[in-house]
Amino acid sequence: MSEIIRLNMVSEYWKHSDAGLRDELDRMAQGFAFYTGNQWSAADIAKLDAEKRPHLTINMILPIINLLSGIQRQGRQDITVVARKGGLKKLAAVFTEIMRHCLDVTDADYEIADCFLDGVIGNKGWLGLGVNYDNDPIYGDIEVSKVSPFDMREDPDAKEYDLNRTGKFVIRDIWMDKESMMLNYPAKRQDILDGGLDIDPASGDVIGDSEKDIYRWRLRECWWKQHEKRTILINAVNGEIKTVGADNQDLALAINEKSKVWFMKDWVVPVLHKTVTAGNIVLEDITDPYNGVTSFPYYRFCPFWVDGYVMGVAQNLIGPQQEVNKRRSQALHNLNQTANSGFIVKKVLNNYDRHLAKHGATPGVVLDESKAGGSIERIEPAPLSEGHITAAQMSGDDMKEISGANPDLMGQAIRNENESGRAIELRQQQGMKVVEVMFDNFSRTQKLITLGLVDMVRHTDVYSDEEIRNIVSEKNMSVDLSLLKSRKVGKYGIKIESSSSSPIARFANFRNLMEIVKTFPNQIPPDVVIENSDLANKENIIDRIVPLAGAISDKQSAVSKKNVKKTDGSSPTAGDGQVSDT
Repeated sequence: MSEIIRLNMVSEYWKHSDAGLRDELDRMAQGFAFYTGNQWSAADIAKLDAEKRPHLTINMILPIINLLSGIQRQGRQDITVVARKGGLKKLAAVFTEIMRHCLDVTDADYEIADCFLDGVIGNKGWLGLGVNYDNDPIYGDIEVSKVSPFDMREDPDAKEYDLNRTGKFVIRDIWMDKESMMLNYPAKRQDILDGGLDIDPASGDVIGDSEKDIYRWRLRECWWKQHEKRTILINAVNGEIKTVGADNQDLALAINEKSKVWFMKDWVVPVLHKTVTAGNIVLEDITDPYNGVTSFPYYRFCPFWVDGYVMGVAQNLIGPQQEVNKRRSQALHNLNQTANSGFIVKKVLNNYDRHLAKHGATPGVVLDESKAGGSIERIEPAPLSEGHITAAQMSGDDMKEISGANPDLMGQAIRNENESGRAIELRQQQGMKVVEVMFDNFSRTQKLITLGLVDMVRHTDVYSDEEIRNIVSEKNMSVDLSLLKSRKVGKYGIKIESSSSSPIARFANFRNLMEIVKTFPNQIPPDVVIENSDLANKENIIDRIVPLAGAISDKQSAVSKKNVKKTDGSSPTAGDGQVSDT
């Protein structure tokens, strides 16, 4: 495929996505604006300012979104790799440790939390999976990063939550200046210098300051799939697949005829491509960049997914939020209008009405009744509009009901002395059920990106055999090279479990563990109990107590054996009391 065809393909993909997702992008921008407190349009502000009327922002969306984000952060999830068809359990345990190591060194917990926040605010969050060569220029390091949802354009015709099922492409926008571009793509340096970036600024693909001669260009990093028909050999035992080249057709036929394990088949397989363009240049074009990985390296989180229509939490709170702002602003306007209600006088002498209008509202003012016909009476101000205040409160209550963030969940409930803690807990659980769909979709996104991470480890050399052995050795695990050489064989799944970081939840879990210890004495080792506690120096305690517990266990075992021998009729000697052989 020629460079011109590649350029046109990426451009058409981007335009198709931008047009198909325009409504979604507009809703996304509005969600972020309301979360940050930008809740009035410029036209409304200009009109109200001209009329000298207030435009208050009572941001009730902010605490609701932050509450949901806090729940996610305090309930971060543990992810475990499990063996599926043809997979090996020992290797699944190795993958689990490698995956956790990767998530740890890339601070993935923070990136994942930011992705969740993007989703609940702007209807969609994105996580990227890639290889960074900054610290390891030979093999690279796998990294997980949050990507701005405004930089992503995916196939709008993909109607499955998992973009890899029906999606044809996904594009990330990256803005870069000319110097950075030449450093990152040295093979295209001459094309850049020859004017390959000279494009019309009206295209929107170049931004900058003409006076300072500072510009940045839009790089379109396009990942797209092309299905190809290939001949493969399939191992019926473990699911291993080997691609048969044109030069090995006869050998594959012979293996297919003689082997009872290997079978040859013509199969249509997806092949992943990476094409990067800027201006009129194809900066990079790679087929199968990750050595057999066919999943897009970008994963989306959609809090609510309804047959391809995505929405977050903020979207459905915008209407009630606008109502709160308008009613409170109107109530303040009415109060301002009636606070200085005016005066009733018998008769105005010597333009005294002007004096009253100018100074009547001044604190501590002294008025002369003789200049007002002998009497000055202030007009009683109209009371504050209860209707506006009530309407604003109703809208605030609506927001809590819509989001599921009830007062108990937000810690704002007025406690009733006669109300039990169990009743409060039940209301909190009810609030969590309302948002369960959103958290379930987030678990799904984490599962998809973890499967992608496992595929990267299995199919690339980012983690060498020696690195893998060093990682698992820290967990007192051992793995041999023959096992590692089978890492491309079989299928693996992901199991996700919540692991709450909330102090209250951790204490409740520890209390439940202690109840089990009491119910089944001597069944749970002391190091397990200490590991599940919140003791600051629990590692040191475990290091000291484990050898002691082992010695006690050995002593108890010896005594037990001694008692067994006595029961079997053995008799101790008279001299030293030791049990003799019979």
